[in-house]
Amino acid sequence: MVDHLQERLDAAFPAAADAPLVRAVQQGILLADSVVENEAWLKGPLGRDVRGYLRRAGVLSQVHAACVSGDLPFEGMMEAMPRGPFHWVELKSQEFVAHICKTDAAGAFPEDTPTRQDERLTNEYSLFENVVPMKESAAAVGQLLAWLTFGAPEGGRLGHLCWAMPAPDGKSWLAHSNVLYRLTAAQVHVQREEPTERAKLKFRDQIAEAVTTTDPAVQRE
Repeated sequence: MVDHLQERLDAAFPAAADAPLVRAVQQGILLADSVVENEAWLKGPLGRDVRGYLRRAGVLSQVHAACVSGDLPFEGMMEAMPRGPFHWVELKSQEFVAHICKTDAAGAFPEDTPTRQDERLTNEYSLFENVVPMKESAAAVGQLLAWLTFGAPEGGRLGHLCWAMPAPDGKSWLAHSNVLYRLTAAQVHVQREEPTERAKLKFRDQIAEAVTTTDPAVQRE
């Protein structure tokens, strides 16, 4: 890792925001799990198959809401992804653009996709000022790209949460900050809060609307 990049990542996504960030991500995971646990059609193998997708939706919705409310000091926008029929939350802070990814471990890379390959190249162009057209990249040349990576084992516990800046080759990190480690070092404990019934119903309705309004032809792609 390059020291000045680590400093820039930590300045854009500071430790002061760690506690509200953990609360938002944890709430998103618990909301998703509440849908799986309380919908009869998600009982059994089908629920296990879609739990990860629902958790991603829950985390995105809660982090976006925390940005809009001012609980998180980042600009957060829900936007269509450059490839496919899906959406993501784009987080902006200082010179960084960040997207949220699920990973298997704190130091692991997310599943590689064409979109993430485009994103990683953003860091190469930004760091070395090599201006190359990138039609399908979410971040403009001149900005730095980071990922907010998370993972949760069964039971709704947040396993890891990290700000990470990928190298263009996708094999190493240019900078990496473990949010849960920072909270532990600062002796800050974030109390797990169960979502309210109102929040659960709202999220369930959002999921039901998304399922019923998606074009089946798009789903097959």
